[in-house]
Amino acid sequence: MKQLPFIIQKFVFRQESQAALVDIDDTSGVEGKIPGYFVMSSAPPNIEEAQEASETIQRQATLGVDAIAAHLHRMMTTSADGTAELVITVHGYNTSLDGVEAWYKNIFKYVNHHDPTIATRPNRLFVGYRWPSENVALTSPKHIWEALKALPPLPRDMITTGALGALVLLWLELSTFDESVWGFLLGLLLTLLFVLGTLMLALVVLRLVVYFRDNYRADNFGVLDLVELLRQIDQAIVQRTAVEMFPNTASEEQHRQAMAQARAYWGRRSQNKVKLSFIGHSMGAFVVTNVIRILSDVFDTASVEKRPDSYVGDVFSLGRLILASPDIPVLTIVSSRANFLASSLRRFSESYLFSSEGDIALRTASTTANYIAFPSRTQARGYRLGNVALQNKLGGIDDYGLINLRTLDKDFSASLPIGEAIAQAQANVMESLFLTYQRFQKRGVVTMADLFKVQTARSANRATVADFFTYFDCTDYFDIKYDPSNNTCSAKPTGLLTRALGHATLKPWDYFLLTLDYARGKRDVHGGYFEGKFSQELLYRLAFLGFDDYLKTFNADPQVALSQFHLACQSLQIQGYLSPVCYRATIQGGSLEGTKADLLEAIETED
Repeated sequence: MKQLPFIIQKFVFRQESQAALVDIDDTSGVEGKIPGYFVMSSAPPNIEEAQEASETIQRQATLGVDAIAAHLHRMMTTSADGTAELVITVHGYNTSLDGVEAWYKNIFKYVNHHDPTIATRPNRLFVGYRWPSENVALTSPKHIWEALKALPPLPRDMITTGALGALVLLWLELSTFDESVWGFLLGLLLTLLFVLGTLMLALVVLRLVVYFRDNYRADNFGVLDLVELLRQIDQAIVQRTAVEMFPNTASEEQHRQAMAQARAYWGRRSQNKVKLSFIGHSMGAFVVTNVIRILSDVFDTASVEKRPDSYVGDVFSLGRLILASPDIPVLTIVSSRANFLASSLRRFSESYLFSSEGDIALRTASTTANYIAFPSRTQARGYRLGNVALQNKLGGIDDYGLINLRTLDKDFSASLPIGEAIAQAQANVMESLFLTYQRFQKRGVVTMADLFKVQTARSANRATVADFFTYFDCTDYFDIKYDPSNNTCSAKPTGLLTRALGHATLKPWDYFLLTLDYARGKRDVHGGYFEGKFSQELLYRLAFLGFDDYLKTFNADPQVALSQFHLACQSLQIQGYLSPVCYRATIQGGSLEGTKADLLEAIETED
């Protein structure tokens, strides 16, 4: 039996429509119209705990891959348009198993029971993926003791010597030790030992914060195990196609020929493929983007010619990418030699970024941790993409909604190539996005265009990778909380990610108050997107339906629907910046693939 590096269970509904996890071959419970699976990397938190999975777990994993492939294959053969979609959600850093399961159960229940628009699209399948994250353990005696025992000899000896030095210093202070030169030198030596011990103790604190441990596990286990899952599903679907095309193969040679024919069938670019979409939260965005980098074939002709298409593997086509508070560098959306994600990000048909200026988990913890490892000379370029915000220029309700809608309607001519339309439009995404990192600068704001002057110097309104994204700045998002697990709402609306005071920029005092709110559990500054009534609808409909079909839930006329969507965001104090690609394809009726190709050409011409 082949060894698979993950464990697979399925989501079902039990009594009172409660979502539950059961084994693949468990027939109890009711599957959703949109099937759901929970896939967990089998890598343990510590390598000492690694062991071969039992035969039962391996059998369940094999059955799980076959079940997912069977669902997707059946959807393509039975749906009216011959399509199937796989939506994968990936959690972030410092997330417990119980927390991940609860969130994925909520998504499974939401798309099946609480949103009839999504539930009536049966050719979707949901996978909640867990990589081996662990919780911060600053106060756990067990974890503190484990961290101290795991210290290498030199820092461990320094901590011990520093502690002894501190005790001797205390004894010297309390005693009548001779205040001679030798006494002074001894005190100085003991102080130095104490300082060195304290510095070594900082290593223990960094381990207990688990950021670097989680980063290692995300990169070396989470990414690779998710790649293997998709590879296995891809192979299983090709296998089913081969059996369908050649049902009577007997010999091994006939089987190889059948598989080759099935791959050739899937290799035809005109064939419908399984649309692969992702929701990545926090460090989950790092996992997702690195998975796509691996899945992208660098020897594909389109990649070599810098015109990457959306196809990966034999059966998959990249669909929608949704990043919420992504723990990846701000450089990600800039056209630059240093942007290692550009080629993979622009393969998606649609890309969305949910961010908040008040996300102190990224602004403080993640940025501080990455200060050690991220290769930048300046503070600002070390900030994370989840902290970018859109500028408030007018003051009042007009700051919210789709802030570039007027410019798109007025200046974005359908007759112009998209690169030229972006160049002559009044609004520019790099000028609209900012980071508040210089407190004494005018308005306390530096835009992304200011931050990356070298990359944007040749053209003030040049097309960039940033134009592929649609942005939702939820800093002032104000809504009621909605819990799908028990179908309850909060009594009144509140600021979900910040206090929603409508400030042009957040000041140090605002961050201090947000830190207190976050510590007391009053608001989730890092994951509040998944608590709001409207934001859940927005996130999950974009992931499972796409922008075009989402707009149709407002009105059949795309222009009217876009205006209504704008007003919905405006009423809840969400700022949005609509991607020119989405506007050209959805509102002006242009070809999505053609628009992407034109934008890529404009970017490469500028480069």
